[in-house]
Amino acid sequence: MGPVMRRILLLSAVLSVALVHSAADAQFARGGFVMAGQGGGGTAYMQPRFNVDLGYVLEASEGDGPYFGGRYTLGMHRFKADQQALRDQFAGGTGTVEGGGGTLYDTGGDVEVGFVVSVVRLYGFTGIHYYQQYHDPATVRSGADEVEVISRRRESISNGRGVGVHLRLTDTGAVVAEWYRGGGEDGVMRLSGTRFGLRWAW
Repeated sequence: MGPVMRRILLLSAVLSVALVHSAADAQFARGGFVMAGQGGGGTAYMQPRFNVDLGYVLEASEGDGPYFGGRYTLGMHRFKADQQALRDQFAGGTGTVEGGGGTLYDTGGDVEVGFVVSVVRLYGFTGIHYYQQYHDPATVRSGADEVEVISRRRESISNGRGVGVHLRLTDTGAVVAEWYRGGGEDGVMRLSGTRFGLRWAW
């Protein structure tokens, strides 16, 4: 485990301890979530394909009213090659493309702050995230000509943030939708999109 990952895990632990300390007279719950969406972001030669995010949540509230939480998240964003852009750039608009996709991994700790009314919770979140971006080599062929396009791995530590709505269906389960934004520094692509999923407490 690298030093960056250790710092992010430490941040998550500090958030958890702070929640425990501040929630002495409040309802206190642990839980998790899983969300997915088409994904957002990309480069000149890649388009979003899908993203999956999961995480651990620690939250405190007094029923209706203000809500405070913290979470550790892990996400995977998959991208596909923009074949036409590659053909236009390297083969005069014709030919074939192999490879050229990529993956961006996103992990970090967030603070959530929101408001609960009956079964609905509205919240915002922000935190520190570590991004790792990988590109698969792309091979562009046009007749007898062949061009290989290679991009190096990029990584960044930057802010992640967003807003969400949480609709409770049972005492422990809910559906959730979020709009998120992150990345965009040190050559890592800017992420921005909507995801949907399930959230539960235990």
